[in-house]
Amino acid sequence: MLIAPDKFKGSLTARQAAEAIAAGVLEAAPDSDLTLLPVADGGEGTIDALVAAGAVIHQLRVRGPLGDATHASWASLEDTAVVEMAQAAGLQLIQQPSTATAEAASTYGVGQLIRDALDHGFRTIIVAAGGVGSTDGGAGALSALGLTILDQAGVPITRSKDLEHAASLDLSGWDPRLADTEIFVATDVSVPLLGPRGAARLFAPQKGANPAAVERLECRLANWNAILVNAFAVDVANTAGVGAAGGFATGFLAAGVARIVPGAQLIGELIGLEAAIASSDLVVVGEGSLDDQSLEGKAPIAIARAARALDIPVIALTGTIQSAARHELSANGIWSAACIMDIAEDAEDAMTNAYPMLRVLAARTIARFGSAKPQSLALHSAYGSPA
Repeated sequence: MLIAPDKFKGSLTARQAAEAIAAGVLEAAPDSDLTLLPVADGGEGTIDALVAAGAVIHQLRVRGPLGDATHASWASLEDTAVVEMAQAAGLQLIQQPSTATAEAASTYGVGQLIRDALDHGFRTIIVAAGGVGSTDGGAGALSALGLTILDQAGVPITRSKDLEHAASLDLSGWDPRLADTEIFVATDVSVPLLGPRGAARLFAPQKGANPAAVERLECRLANWNAILVNAFAVDVANTAGVGAAGGFATGFLAAGVARIVPGAQLIGELIGLEAAIASSDLVVVGEGSLDDQSLEGKAPIAIARAARALDIPVIALTGTIQSAARHELSANGIWSAACIMDIAEDAEDAMTNAYPMLRVLAARTIARFGSAKPQSLALHSAYGSPA
């Protein structure tokens, strides 16, 4: 049995979730042969998932989203470096998200992590894009890598909130090592840079921005994109996924030094997920909330689809399941699904006691699955409705 959950945001890391599920499985089926493989889809928790797969951790003191110094980590696995944006620009690093912080937050520290990976000799770098408090189009990170952003008077712009005054770029200080470096921006969303489903209007409210600030951020990103088009003669605003993580990939794509890739697939390749699925009789996936965004290809659904292709049944254990998403689970390869909210008193109880409740949920679900195992394993290609 492969146990491969993502994080339960706000309550359990992916590894803690895997351990809780494993404990419950062993209560119901003590003879189970378990493989624990915590996963991530390119957002928060990516470094934790790689640690479980044997990655080496590198620590660095960087500039946080609001300019304060903070400790951040990046990981290396063989010849690949992995930078998790949330480590240096994460929303969790902002104590009280507000309109002011949403407009001021920068990705400068992410650029510092990339530069440190370059200093260590890595030329294949994955940037896990997600969980950030910034909406700067990656301008801060590019500044840390030597790009100078100028206003109309030719004065360098150093603050995210001044990007609306940006007029041109100075590439003379650009880190030359980027020319022979492959940067993959791993994301689990396919949104564009601008518009109603873009970086500002879709995600900035979650970072503390009020409606007026959202529109200012939208205008800022539009201006930033126009400057990039003028500098590099390419418009990437409608590239799928470029709006993720506050539009982080925009400048990197325009400069031709990066490309966007599905996060779940890329991280899965790094940790050997495909082989682990293939060698299993049953796969257990999980995350905090299984919803319509999950169906766009987040880790649990990506794993379920891969298992379905191999005729391997999948069970999903989650914090909550959105009703609309529940109807799509069977079609995506999930044989059975259950959530903590089914047994918790309320949301606070579910968050506070996520570990023991997930263990109980796993035990109950595996006991039910085990009682029907001969039939389910013989007929699982038909995928009955999620329980």
